[in-house]
Amino acid sequence: MSSTVLISDLPSNCESSYVFTELRLHEDEIEEVYTRAGGGESAWIVFKAPELAAIFEKNHKGYHFGATGKKIATSFWNEAIPEHATNRYSDFVSARDHQIHSRTVEITGLPAKHTLSDMNKLLESVRDHYIEATKQNQRLNPTDYGYYEPINILHVKTPDPGVGLLQLAQPWMAVEIVRQYAGTYWKNATLNARCVPDEEMEKLLVKEPSATDVSLFVRGVKVGISSTEVREIFKDFPITDVNILPGKTFCFVVVQQAQANSILAQFKNGVKWQGRTIKVDLSDKDKRKKKAEFGSTSAPPIAAPAPLPPTGITDLKLENLPYDITDLRIRTIFEGFAVYKVVVKQGYAFVGIPTGAVGRALDMLNDTMIGAGYIKAKVADSRKK
Repeated sequence: MSSTVLISDLPSNCESSYVFTELRLHEDEIEEVYTRAGGGESAWIVFKAPELAAIFEKNHKGYHFGATGKKIATSFWNEAIPEHATNRYSDFVSARDHQIHSRTVEITGLPAKHTLSDMNKLLESVRDHYIEATKQNQRLNPTDYGYYEPINILHVKTPDPGVGLLQLAQPWMAVEIVRQYAGTYWKNATLNARCVPDEEMEKLLVKEPSATDVSLFVRGVKVGISSTEVREIFKDFPITDVNILPGKTFCFVVVQQAQANSILAQFKNGVKWQGRTIKVDLSDKDKRKKKAEFGSTSAPPIAAPAPLPPTGITDLKLENLPYDITDLRIRTIFEGFAVYKVVVKQGYAFVGIPTGAVGRALDMLNDTMIGAGYIKAKVADSRKK
């Protein structure tokens, strides 16, 4: 009798860690779980004894697997584990249980597009637990039923398509996030999570652009290029920030004005990189800015600042916003109002409008849905901004 059971017809991209968790396997009964590298629709489970394999195979015939309830097939396997089945559960456990001391977690396996939106969707339950515990000033003991430590997420960023970074308040919180998400099957792929050096997040926490920052339009890059590869193209120059658009053959880099002229000169006729011709130009915004500075007759006139309203300006605080909302989207919501200021944060924003229009704005906003929820609007407390 064989000690190995083959599981077939799994959802696509299943890895060994997800198979182990979903089938509620026990480590004292299992020698190993194998899947194809990167996941697949088959898994090989090696039990410590043929009797355990036989019980499992009998109990899991027609088992409905995962959230989709897809019915799997089970059979005994009497051959060697295929060479392509290199994803092992033991490797996953070893990596999960040996994290570096860090507050920053990298999650991979996310959808290649709309990564920031997906990251925040994935982390909703963690944020909700923290907010609820904070509101209740929760003080439970580890022996209490329902005890959990609230995990405080400070920053969420997406350096590359399919990759997310989040930074926690304490290193132990990062380890808990790894344990919670490593091996999770989400949106047709198995996620992985690991602690990475805090510097990985700090590189992305770019300050607001200064007056001397210039945005450069870089074309000719490959689809799916990473920020590390973009920085390699410009390795001779200090890059302030990189903005990659999923599915595009162009991206944007932000540099200091002093570096911009040197980059433009070097890439004027294109530079070969990995068989591609990389060309660089000023972004449209900086082209207009440059024309205006030199008094070009073709430059659009610079509008004079709008006069302050006689009633003064009041700041509204908007909450329950999507984490990827933009300045432009907020201004669209306020169409029909004079807007004097927009400050966008993660999940909320401040908008300055004439004091005389506050009542009308609040009535309109509190019935407005954006993303998956209704906007929560109130007059901002100037002491807390």
